[in-house]
Amino acid sequence: MSKYSLSSSVVLRSEPQYYETYAVFDYKKVETEFLTKEEYMILENIHNEPKTVPKISEELEIDSKTCKEFLKRMTKLEYVMEGGESSETVLLEREKINSELFKEFSLPFLSAPTSVDVFITSRCNLKCVHCFANGDMRDSNELSAGDLESIFNQLERMGIFEVRITGGEPLLHHEIKRVILTLKQRRFRKVILTNGTLLDQTIVKLLNESRIIPTISLDDSNAQGCDLFRGVKGVFNQTIAALELLQRSGVEYGINCCLHRGNLDRYEDIITLAEKYGARRIAFLHLEPVGRMKNNLKFLPSYEEYETMMPVLSLARSRHRRIDVALDVFLHCYPLKESILEAKKGFISCQTGKSKMSIGSDGFIYPCNTVISDPHWRMGNIRTEKISDIWFSARWAFFRGDVTIKNLQKCRECSKRAKCQDFYCRLLPYATSGNLFGPHPKCA
Repeated sequence: MSKYSLSSSVVLRSEPQYYETYAVFDYKKVETEFLTKEEYMILENIHNEPKTVPKISEELEIDSKTCKEFLKRMTKLEYVMEGGESSETVLLEREKINSELFKEFSLPFLSAPTSVDVFITSRCNLKCVHCFANGDMRDSNELSAGDLESIFNQLERMGIFEVRITGGEPLLHHEIKRVILTLKQRRFRKVILTNGTLLDQTIVKLLNESRIIPTISLDDSNAQGCDLFRGVKGVFNQTIAALELLQRSGVEYGINCCLHRGNLDRYEDIITLAEKYGARRIAFLHLEPVGRMKNNLKFLPSYEEYETMMPVLSLARSRHRRIDVALDVFLHCYPLKESILEAKKGFISCQTGKSKMSIGSDGFIYPCNTVISDPHWRMGNIRTEKISDIWFSARWAFFRGDVTIKNLQKCRECSKRAKCQDFYCRLLPYATSGNLFGPHPKCA
């Protein structure tokens, strides 16, 4: 009789306190399936030991036919393996959560984020006009490889789905090869955001072996425009050389492209260039007047210009079938459906403090990249506290029910609020105007 076991690339999450949410995530395929409590119990039952349907049914007191049909469906979707033996992967013991901790906040939230950005250094070899991290070549407080190994251990135990390694330029970290190797066996999706100029055959090989997906910055289709935006002459040619290297090496990678006044009319050429060098995905990003962009406003399009680009890019997406033209974060940080429901009850919330957070290169945890390095938003430091303790600290109350529509100064009276995607975010108004309760910059 066949035994069933979980696929080695699966992460399970049980979140009964968060609208009765149960989920299984495949970090290699980047797919999520939401489950009933009973279905979750079946997968949890075979988490560490392959078992037959009768054994699972007996231990959980679940109808064997129901159990078998569910496992067959999970096998077809490749979350479960039939006839498999125990995995050789050593699973870290999952973090145990005291359910009483959730009661300290007005709104429900996940027991851990699903996605975490880790800024491993603030050093950078470029001088990009839009940098919100203000990267330079000095970082005396940079996280060590040991710090990062501890972070990754904790995030894995917490059941994180995805970790994005960023900076500064992450490949400038003084122990980058060790950091990459530390990530090799981690049971979460791994992405590294890099300008690509420091990629070489050795680094590409290490990234590939550790299943870390590079995302390369490419902001123009010609050298003049790219070098001007990135602040260093020769960057475009170095970036193209990196794309060629990734293509020759057969590495899956993506591209991030910041749309600004200088390249709005070259989006088609940029997509074509990404296709030429084998990128799987190109994500178009908008800019906000934060960080260095405050001093480079000539590059910043108006919101009307950006809104004009949305249908144009959507059409381009339908024309380019060999590459995924992603617009999921263009113009909006879309609210969770739970946040929309909570707004109907008068509360303001977003992904921050529920499903995401950021870790700065100084070891401090921040609610969002928008306020990275801002001392006002330090939620705790990984060098002195456990990440899970920081996640449950009272410092997150602002994002978990302390803000209501009544607190908002302009949005509360706006007739368009019911259809608005932007008033949920409080950190962007803060970063651009210093006013937590003010309107989105486009309405200010």
